[in-house]
Amino acid sequence: MTIRLLESKDQTEVIQIMMEHPLQFPKFIIDKYPERWGGFLNPSSGSCQYYVAYNEVNTVMGHAGYIFNDEVGLYEIVGVAVKKDAQRQGIGKALINMICSRLNELNEKKVILYTLGHVGNEDTITFYRNIGFELINQELDFFRNGYHRVTLIKHLGN
Repeated sequence: MTIRLLESKDQTEVIQIMMEHPLQFPKFIIDKYPERWGGFLNPSSGSCQYYVAYNEVNTVMGHAGYIFNDEVGLYEIVGVAVKKDAQRQGIGKALINMICSRLNELNEKKVILYTLGHVGNEDTITFYRNIGFELINQELDFFRNGYHRVTLIKHLGN
């Protein structure tokens, strides 16, 4: 597995991987990404980057990125997803480690991550907690009825 920055040719595969995970990426979440592509494909001063992990035949196996969240004044990890048939192979963890290393280079002290907190997404929350994220908030019906938002923070080692 190799990790590199997102290229425009990756967009279709990235969306397909998101669509494999309807609990984590319902349509209203996926719909946010087309407006983000411009920033991810033409990042300025490290304010946002998006990575893809791909295999030896150049198939995207997973992806994740970060953006600066002005509301909270922190970088936010976004779009973490791994192909269903490639899960539990360390791809998600490697992508998040890449992002945390990059943010550490930018002298950031912590990073925020939001995920959906509804029934069926417990394994995702457990995954984040197992790699050092701390659950700090849960907002019921945040996105819409039945779609809760969980906030997690990870302290970075500077």
